[in-house]
Amino acid sequence: MKNILASLLIITAVAAVLIGTTGAVFSDQKVIAGNTVATGTLELTLNHSAGKPFYITDGYPGYTTPWEYIDIYNSGTLPFEALMSFDKTSGDADLYDQLVIKLESAGGDSICHNGDFGEYVIYDGLIKDFTDGTLVSSLNFWHLANEDDGSGSPADNIRAGYSERICQYIGIDIDAGNEIMGKTVEFSEIVDAVQDND
Repeated sequence: MKNILASLLIITAVAAVLIGTTGAVFSDQKVIAGNTVATGTLELTLNHSAGKPFYITDGYPGYTTPWEYIDIYNSGTLPFEALMSFDKTSGDADLYDQLVIKLESAGGDSICHNGDFGEYVIYDGLIKDFTDGTLVSSLNFWHLANEDDGSGSPADNIRAGYSERICQYIGIDIDAGNEIMGKTVEFSEIVDAVQDND
């Protein structure tokens, strides 16, 4: 029994010596601390001229409103593309089908339809034929509302803190018939902001 105990003590002592000698190695460490990730915000604000929303009484075939506008303002921190759609919310479908709209850029001086440089027609036709989700921020304005980072042409996003002015008028198609007489319709203009980093 003494021999067994002595053997165990010798084995334990040898193991301790081996472990102690194999653990002696060089080491070094560096730390980069404070890594932080924060997300930006995507937010649009719509400002508009006094004649919006449109309100027409006693309309007739060929009638049009004066020029009005919406300013699509980027109130977030990330650039976005602005897309526009229309939606009939109530009223007569025949009248809705005879509504016309013209959309164009405000041009170099942000005044609607005065023939200065930079005015560009985005759409001119029946509202019912307007393609939902049409890009309306695809112009490279002189005041750099659009991102001017050399990443491609055309520049198609509105930078944070800038706005895009879209001029518009609505009317009733000149070829509309008696089926719209005495009718009423209501519709919404919808502007979507979609993040765009290119």
